[in-house]
Amino acid sequence: MSPVAALGGAELLALVDEARRAPSVHNIQPARWALPEPGVLALHADPGRTLPIADPSGHDVRVSLGAAWEGMSIALSRRGFTAGPPQLSRRPGSPGAGAPEVLGAPQAQCSIEHGGMIDPLAAAVARRAAFRGTFTGTPAVALDALERRIAPLGVITLRDRERIRELAGLADDASGEFLVDPRYWRETWKWLRLSPAHPDWARDGLNADVLALSGAERVAGRWLMAPACFEWMRRLGLARALVSERARTTSAAALLLFTAPVEEDPFVTGRAFYRCWLEVTASGLALCPMSVLADSKRANAEVRRLSSIPGGSRLVNVFRVGAASEGFPRRLTPRLPAAELIVATGA
Repeated sequence: MSPVAALGGAELLALVDEARRAPSVHNIQPARWALPEPGVLALHADPGRTLPIADPSGHDVRVSLGAAWEGMSIALSRRGFTAGPPQLSRRPGSPGAGAPEVLGAPQAQCSIEHGGMIDPLAAAVARRAAFRGTFTGTPAVALDALERRIAPLGVITLRDRERIRELAGLADDASGEFLVDPRYWRETWKWLRLSPAHPDWARDGLNADVLALSGAERVAGRWLMAPACFEWMRRLGLARALVSERARTTSAAALLLFTAPVEEDPFVTGRAFYRCWLEVTASGLALCPMSVLADSKRANAEVRRLSSIPGGSRLVNVFRVGAASEGFPRRLTPRLPAAELIVATGA
């Protein structure tokens, strides 16, 4: 393979347009791209797109950056390029590291070369989406095939119905833990868009379409989920019912426990996370993340107790998976325009 002398602005725009389809925590989209020198691609983190309450260490943002990098690698492969090994910044938790304060230092950068094969998961990128509805009947053979595809990615599959019901209840309990802190909900509310009138409805965050809310839920949610009202709902013990996903979880054909080595850089984990999701999409099935089971220390420990996660691995996320109901719209989740994700050289 030969090195690329330079990428033009139109080429970079097309690459970013595809890479932006990668998932990010709360759909905050922290990834920013630059060409600091000919033939070199750099990934930066937007310091204004973090979750200080839910993600104080920056772990989830770094996982999101890893997913974005994998998305860019796939996009490059589709256009006859190969991304060289990324040079990574220090991971959160290492001496002097943490959430980025300025855009300056790249989180990762690499050289770009001509040649290589199209990534086998490239065709699944445009169809990937989170399914937040109720799953329909899923053929066992489809799960068998999926399990073989994702096992190398550190994924453990749970199919036992009683265990799925246990974890569905545990997820609701874990959600309740976070509702105790009003700061957590205010931060979550910042990324919710429950009306098309919201200025960022089609740009970022989680809108009512993405959350699969009914018409009544959208109208009620604008009032009941607003922080001031939600706090009263919490004090009255009614808030948990608003965020319960038990019925949707118990409809899943299986739960996937996505794990990673304890010492693995979350950036590397994010790359595998995206590939796992694309593998599910490519198999014809759908999934929805249940991040709360990994984020809650108590729930995380309980999931580990109820499953066979090896001692040297950490639980990163849990997915409910199955066959989506007919008519599931696999469209692009709200995204910022690609042009806004490109920063000036040397930024």
